Amino acid sequence: MTGESPSDGPAGGGEDRRDDSASVGDHRRDGAATATRRTALKAIGAAAAGGTVLSGRASAGVPTPRLHTDGKWIRDPEGNEVQLRGIATADPAFYRRYHPKSFEEVLRRATDTADGWHPNVVRLPFTQDNVDHFGVDTLIDEFIRPSVEILASRDVYALVDFHLIRPYTQAATETYNEENDDTLDPIDDVMTNFWSAVAPEFADDEHVIYELFNEPTQPTMYGDDAGAWQTWRDAAQPWVDLVRDHAPETPIVIGSPRWTSVTHMAPEYPFEGDNLVYAAHIYPDNGAPSEFDQYYGEPANDVPVVVTEFGWDPDGGSVDQGTTSGWGEPFRQWAEGYANMGWISWCFDDSWAPTFFESPGDGAAESWTLKDGDEQMGGYIKSWLSETKGDSVPASTVDDATAPPAPANLAVSNATEIGFDLSWDAVTDEGEAGLSHYTVSVDGSETTETLPGTTSATVSGLEPATTYEAAVTAEDDAGNESDPATVVAETIARDAQQSPYNGPHTVPGRVQAEDFDEGGQGVSYYDTTPANKGGADYRDTAVDIGTSANTGYNVGYIATGEWLEYTVQVESAGTRTTRVNVAAGSGGGGALRVSVDGETLATQDVWQTGGWSNWQTIRVGDLDLPEGEHVVRVTAESGAWNFDWIEFGESEGSGDTTAPPAPTDLSVTDTTDSSISVDWGAVEDSGGSGLDHYAVSVDGSEVRTVPAGTTSATVDGLSAETSYTVAVTAVDGAGNESAAASVSATTAPGGDTTAPPAPADLSVTGTTDSSVSVSWDAVTDDGSGVDHYVVTVDGSEDQTVPAGSTSATVDGLSADTPYEVGVVAVDAAGNESAAATVTATTDASDDGGDEPADALVVNDYDGDPAWSSHRNDLGQWCGAGSFENGSGEVEDGALVLEYDNGGWFQEQINRDVSDYSTLVFEVSGADGGEESEILFDMGGVRTVLADVTDDSVGTSTGAVRVDLASAGVDRTSSSLSLRLNFWQGGASTLAIEEIRLE
Repeated sequence: MTGESPSDGPAGGGEDRRDDSASVGDHRRDGAATATRRTALKAIGAAAAGGTVLSGRASAGVPTPRLHTDGKWIRDPEGNEVQLRGIATADPAFYRRYHPKSFEEVLRRATDTADGWHPNVVRLPFTQDNVDHFGVDTLIDEFIRPSVEILASRDVYALVDFHLIRPYTQAATETYNEENDDTLDPIDDVMTNFWSAVAPEFADDEHVIYELFNEPTQPTMYGDDAGAWQTWRDAAQPWVDLVRDHAPETPIVIGSPRWTSVTHMAPEYPFEGDNLVYAAHIYPDNGAPSEFDQYYGEPANDVPVVVTEFGWDPDGGSVDQGTTSGWGEPFRQWAEGYANMGWISWCFDDSWAPTFFESPGDGAAESWTLKDGDEQMGGYIKSWLSETKGDSVPASTVDDATAPPAPANLAVSNATEIGFDLSWDAVTDEGEAGLSHYTVSVDGSETTETLPGTTSATVSGLEPATTYEAAVTAEDDAGNESDPATVVAETIARDAQQSPYNGPHTVPGRVQAEDFDEGGQGVSYYDTTPANKGGADYRDTAVDIGTSANTGYNVGYIATGEWLEYTVQVESAGTRTTRVNVAAGSGGGGALRVSVDGETLATQDVWQTGGWSNWQTIRVGDLDLPEGEHVVRVTAESGAWNFDWIEFGESEGSGDTTAPPAPTDLSVTDTTDSSISVDWGAVEDSGGSGLDHYAVSVDGSEVRTVPAGTTSATVDGLSAETSYTVAVTAVDGAGNESAAASVSATTAPGGDTTAPPAPADLSVTGTTDSSVSVSWDAVTDDGSGVDHYVVTVDGSEDQTVPAGSTSATVDGLSADTPYEVGVVAVDAAGNESAAATVTATTDASDDGGDEPADALVVNDYDGDPAWSSHRNDLGQWCGAGSFENGSGEVEDGALVLEYDNGGWFQEQINRDVSDYSTLVFEVSGADGGEESEILFDMGGVRTVLADVTDDSVGTSTGAVRVDLASAGVDRTSSSLSLRLNFWQGGASTLAIEEIRLE
């Protein structure tokens, strides 16, 4: 049971891999193919008996420092080449909603080196369905952060994957919404909501990697790979920039259109930014390696590539059907043919196919069995990870053989029939490595790890009335482990005496579901899971108590056969109208039984209410209850549903039909930008059934109830600077409700709305023929604090500067030209100051070349800047790849590109060049006439170079001119670039001495 039962939305990854790119000729996936993630259980059944003690050992001694990219390589800080090799689990939030196992249990098993599992990375997919269900902040707090910390304690990289499978442009989203029953939210809203929260949260976690967008689908643009990629890049570049702004050093893995199958376009059209890795998703439906190598393998010659999904199953569907001998082993040989290619196998689960494990049913609570037959994937991947566990892993610079001291003052508290709490003093590591984690063991079996800042743990899933030896060790980042601290703990007996909790509860009246009797498992309750999966701190019990924004605590994840008992005191014999408050989302529902002193009095169906927190009151019936003390049992005849309270009131005609008076003296006691607090005078009920609770409403909609005896409430989740009417009614034990008392209040203004002052003393500190340097005084903001400065050139944003810096250089400017440089201060709330401005004129050009004095040189390949530094004369990114001579070589002041039906070249301009009319190449070719073999791509024009110039490439250096206006080039774009590619079937050598604009 837990406060949030199996919930609405698709189970598993929900992935429907309908088709594939032309990477296997014209072979495409069948549009009617079934999903590769099988549907999970519609309702939670009885879990297996027994505990949840988890064994597992961290990958001690394998460091996880911050990674970065270098050309086609992923490297550690020492420059060593690193290959990511690992596995993916199902969405950790999926286990909370649909599966009896916990994500913590699954992650520990996936990284259990004692059991032979040796990944150096685990992919953590988080779906939009679970973002919608929990909210991104709750998802971070309850799922992403705990998962990341478990992997940190196991010395494993955490790949946080936003597991979207949907259209990647807004136009395609709108088309999808028109053609389908469900409605997708605007794609930019979805991406911004997730990454604005997630990216900064883990920016300082060195072992974390981000995967931007699992599988972009439409528009597919079959037959136009370059067009599809560039459409994707145009859509996704702002999201990459968003992540990079929040997490400057975290590597970002980037997928591609058609379910991440257009990887081969990455070298020709790379994204802007540092530490970018490109993803590939490959299944048997893609064919043999010889069929897909050019689309997934050859790109690895130029850029970092990680196959973040692959897998096979002899009994799989149209996408993943394959065998180890027929597909898995050839895939391994292919992947290992590229020394820089990483891989992550899908999926370490029994539900999200293709699966590593068998179980009695998808999502079953019973033990998983590894699929280790000759043709199955699970055992093969396990062996592959083990055989390569020491290959291309980060090096450790730490020379530390000193173990930490043993934890002191280990103590036991809060023993229950199924577990106990442990606490200890923090350990200070005496070696160089620093403390990594603590390991908790029970009777020699490891149960969990905690990170250095946590010095307590809860052990559960134990047997009642049993003595255990608990131990805690401290381990550092070099794998040195302390001696254990030990303590003896004893669980309480299961037959402990039953007694009321917060009671006995008076009837007529309402009994809260979470206030079941003391006594423990088999005495006051029976629960099929060994620990509280709801996470609420209300009671130390195995019952799954969770929280709800509307009702406070409640009990959920209710499975067939579970029961709860309540001791009640019936004031007078009579027939009581009995109601329960319940909720059940998609796939849920069931039946309950109410019995008193062992005698069944009523049964009632629980139907779906439209959501797991959408509470509805159901009338069970009129029950005859004798006077005195009795034990009421609520049993789940079938699950799954959530339980909030049971109420025993007066039946119709039994005497109390009088509503209580309305609350008096209702007043507002506090407001914030999102909440209003009120209190009122206590109500006395004269009808005989007694006051039961108060109902609190906002603008006519009930938002919460408050028990009798409490005369205050806070309603939150409101909008800032908005007027609301808050009302309170009194409800008696017979269900009679008073008139409402109401009061109006306005929430406070939201946050910081005051802009910082403009930067003072902005001045020019230096000029060159292509740059202007400025400085200014630091700005002090009295509100949320200065976050950064924005530097503009002639009114257009050029760059941002962090708050601690008060200088900047703008480059890529024209010689002997006046510019207005502006600086704006921006605070943490996004308020912008007025601009401070200064005018400066760049120096005259001392370039003695033949170009006009007012020409804008894009690149002259003179070594300053160097071609290998990927910067051109405008200070922008440039690069090339897939040529016979790699990324090109500079010889005698010319960039030499040798091509044979392959190669790409790019110079970024990133400015408005509408003042220039002509693009000029100073170029020569080995054969002459190469303009007919080169694809020209600039400002929305994509055609063979010969179509946009009247000049020919000769065998000696000469000018080839492109009239930009006549060609139709958009010169006003702030993200303008020049691209050439050489996949038109020709073979020659091109030497470029200069590219300029006139």
